[in-house]
Amino acid sequence: MTYRFWHVGINVTDMDRTIAFYEKIGFQLEDQGGFTNPQVGEAFFVEGGDTVRFAHMRLNPNEPNESMLDLIQWVNPPTEGYAEPRSMRDPGLCRFSILCDDCDERYATLSDLGVEFVKPPTTVMAPDGTRGWKILFAIDPDGTLFHFVEKIGDADNHPT
Repeated sequence: MTYRFWHVGINVTDMDRTIAFYEKIGFQLEDQGGFTNPQVGEAFFVEGGDTVRFAHMRLNPNEPNESMLDLIQWVNPPTEGYAEPRSMRDPGLCRFSILCDDCDERYATLSDLGVEFVKPPTTVMAPDGTRGWKILFAIDPDGTLFHFVEKIGDADNHPT
C-alpha cells in the first residue's frame, strides 16, 4: 500500500551551512540529530559508514503530511565533493521543485541573500498561450539543483 510522498534525501558536506541556506529559501527546521550505528551504512550502501548527522526541514512545519527535505551529512566516512548539476535529460533525479507565487520576487530577494541562480526566471507557455510556468533554477551550497515554479494563467488547468 502506498501512503504519500515523504521526503527528498540530500547529502551535504556541512550541515549547519546547509540548514542556514534552506532557511533563507523559506524552509523551517523541524528536527535534527545524529547517531552512530554500523547498520546505517549497510542499509544505505555506504561501505564502512556508521555515523551520520541529519536534519528534517519543511516549508510548512504545521502541515505534518507535507513532504520534507531530509538532509544527511555522513561523518564516518565523511560526505565529500560537490554535486555536479545533471543534464535535464539524463535519467535519474535531476532536481526538486518548490511552488511559489512570484519567481521574480524570489530571484531578487534571494539573490540579495547570496543564493546562486543558474539564470534569471524563464517563462514557458503552453501552445495555447493561456497557461504556463515561470521557472527559476538555483543551486544549494553542495551543488544540488532545484527550482521555483510560478504557475501562470489558469491555475486549475495546468498541464502536468
